[in-house]
Amino acid sequence: MTAGGSGDETSPGSGDSRPADPDATRAIPRQSGARSAPDDAQRHAKAERHAEAQRHAEAHTGTADARPAGRAPTWLPRQPGAGAPTRPDATGTGRVVPEADSVDAPAAGEFSASGEFSAPGEASAPGGAAETAAASTHGASATDGTGAPGEAPAGDGDLPVGAGGAPGGGGPQRRRLRYRWLVGGGALVFAVVVGLVGWVGVRGLMARTQLDEARSRIAALQQQALAGHLPSDADLHAQVAAIGQRARAARSLTADPVWSAFGRLPWAGCPLRSAAGLVRAVDTMAGTGLPAVADLGGTLNPSRLRQEMTIDVAALAAARAPARRAAAALDTLRAAAERTPVCGWTGRVSGVDDARAELIHRGATLSGALDNVALAARIGPDMLGAAGRRRYLLVVQNPAESRANGGIIGGYGLLTAENGTLSLDGISGNGSLPGGPTQASSTANLPAPFAARYGSFWPDRVWANANLTPDYPTAGRLYTGLYRAGTGIEVDGTISVDPTTLSYLLAGSRPAVLPGGQVVTANNLVDLVESKVYDQVPTVDGRDRFFAQVGQAVYASVVAGGDTTRLLTGLAKAAREGRLTVSSNHADEQDELSSTALGGALPTGSGPYLAVVTQNASASKLDYWLRRQTTYRVQRMPGGAGAVTIVIRLTSVAPDHLSDYVRNREDEARPDGNPTGQNNIWLSVYTGRDSLFAGARLDGQPIGLAVGSENGLPVVSTYLPIDRGQTRTLEIKVLEPRAGPALAVRPQPLPVPERLDVQGVLVTSPWSRRVRN
Repeated sequence: MTAGGSGDETSPGSGDSRPADPDATRAIPRQSGARSAPDDAQRHAKAERHAEAQRHAEAHTGTADARPAGRAPTWLPRQPGAGAPTRPDATGTGRVVPEADSVDAPAAGEFSASGEFSAPGEASAPGGAAETAAASTHGASATDGTGAPGEAPAGDGDLPVGAGGAPGGGGPQRRRLRYRWLVGGGALVFAVVVGLVGWVGVRGLMARTQLDEARSRIAALQQQALAGHLPSDADLHAQVAAIGQRARAARSLTADPVWSAFGRLPWAGCPLRSAAGLVRAVDTMAGTGLPAVADLGGTLNPSRLRQEMTIDVAALAAARAPARRAAAALDTLRAAAERTPVCGWTGRVSGVDDARAELIHRGATLSGALDNVALAARIGPDMLGAAGRRRYLLVVQNPAESRANGGIIGGYGLLTAENGTLSLDGISGNGSLPGGPTQASSTANLPAPFAARYGSFWPDRVWANANLTPDYPTAGRLYTGLYRAGTGIEVDGTISVDPTTLSYLLAGSRPAVLPGGQVVTANNLVDLVESKVYDQVPTVDGRDRFFAQVGQAVYASVVAGGDTTRLLTGLAKAAREGRLTVSSNHADEQDELSSTALGGALPTGSGPYLAVVTQNASASKLDYWLRRQTTYRVQRMPGGAGAVTIVIRLTSVAPDHLSDYVRNREDEARPDGNPTGQNNIWLSVYTGRDSLFAGARLDGQPIGLAVGSENGLPVVSTYLPIDRGQTRTLEIKVLEPRAGPALAVRPQPLPVPERLDVQGVLVTSPWSRRVRN
């Protein structure tokens, strides 16, 4: 190729624009205003600049695509995300050329081909006009499609445009398109998320509606079951089917993939996971447990279960299988509800945590009711004489002279059960106890630990002291031995009740009428036999006959009819309060009873425990006027132990007109009797296994207490004289090896229930709620 004044003769679009002279490859193209170089170098530089300007124009106008076939382009348009374009330099070797290099005008100055620095605007040497013109052509904007000069380049932001005007780089048009894509895609994602949230919300509302309907039906059925007013078999099964339908609908609404996906979200997904778990639990209960409950309803309908004093033992036996299924379903329900997470703020706002707590509470209530049914179905038929006659010693206790599980024996009788038919004979007061108030010799062998605590009171010989222990199975064995020694009759067990239990029976039947016409009702029975009788009947023999008459009249009222449901409800309430206890001399039955409130056994498990026991130590009847208040506070310590403070306040509210018999002080002989009505109480406090006694104060002053144990439970004891109108305060410090999770509290049946305040820990029953089937 030859260079001339007209510039480079290379065809436009040529892929080979390198000069023929190899030395020119080392030259840097002169910029406008630079000093002149040798002529040959100038010509080559001029040609190179002209070719470069031509290529630049072709790239901007699309004429670069008109190159002859088979020749490669000198540089490629930048692709989205690519680096700077690459084009051959003066030697033909590729170098990365920044976008600004497409304009040859220097920004602040440049080196010439000779190596000298040229400042902007510096005059060129003679002969530089052509170079200046060429440089101007190189530095000008690209021509349009006809080769006419266009406007000056916009700068770095403008990128080459290929054929058809398609973007060839990352300029404003490209960025605007990318922005539109981002905005459009974001809007689409937002719309999808909003739609999914709405889907979950709508389905959640629908599921809640279905679940609320199921819960309300379950609550209504529970109330009917607890009240004993069950509907007909057909209606009962229809109600159960309706509950199951609602539960299945709620489960289907909370089991779709969208709900499951949202449930996996941290924090916000917790209520969804918890709700789905609760719905599954209710659905499982509705599918397995409630049909069993419906079967129980038909089997144990109170209107058919009892006819006067006969119990349908065959119906009880038939209830074993459905009771087992229902109990297992309730266990599953409670376990599933307890496994669902507590969601904190989101759970409170959504109501899921409240629903969880309600489900657990309702499950516990139903479990308690089913436990009673399961117990009756398991041991009821045999205890009611289905396999042969059974006889039980019935003991009526008198809490006016308190004992650990009620009061001293005030009356007794012999209850016989044969094939479900009950009869009560020999109802008498404690003035005619078999063998007398005190037996001539021991009637039972006392284990050494038991004898160490109670042996000096002769519980194996004295009827009034047989129930000093709060462990009723032990008291039952002692009663059995005393009755055997006095009558020669071997009984199958014992049943203990108090006047409050008799009042519950009167509430379910009708008032009792005594031989003289006096009417005894549920409202006045307790006050009559625990207090007023000592003013109305002055002699011991007269009171003995009166107690026997009250017992016979109450029995006659129950036999005459009454509402079976209310009778059963009253007996269940008495058992929960410790006023009704039963022992059996058949080992398998006693094992079942010991795990329930009806059995009244001391617990065998570990964990925090509290039993406050007050017992009369003066043979008076002043305990009817005794009021008790107990406060239990626990402070959790490192390692899980609990620092416990127990405060017991005992107050005597006895009036000043009581008879000498009521104010008796047999423990302390006084010439003037007991004019101030001072009571003497043996107070004992039982705590959890392995707990440690850490000190006590009585009325603010340090005091020493007797320390012992019973059935593995630590117990501290002291005697407290209490004057009329006086309050004695005993504060005890105990270290429990475990502070929770719950405190098992055993109630003592008193004329007026104690006020109990527990702080820092939940309260539960000391007996297992589960009965084997």
